[in-house]
Amino acid sequence: MENREGWSLEVRSVELSAMDISCNHCKNTIENGITGIAGVSSVEVDIEAKRVTVVFDESQAKTDAVLAEMEELGYPAEVIAG
Repeated sequence: MENREGWSLEVRSVELSAMDISCNHCKNTIENGITGIAGVSSVEVDIEAKRVTVVFDESQAKTDAVLAEMEELGYPAEVIAG
């Protein structure tokens, strides 16, 4: 995949399980925190399933950075797919 400038992107998607997700405040906190990581293009939080799907450019962000941010936000998570 290429971005607008023609640079190659290493797009990756990971699905996380975070058992402490319980409300819209949790959802907003996670979305705002994770989208602040350089290279993250989308964050989708499913409150009922307690899952977070993150799409990012792996040349700029790493799964470990996403997991560390989740921990810092107060929502420890583990990778379940991706």
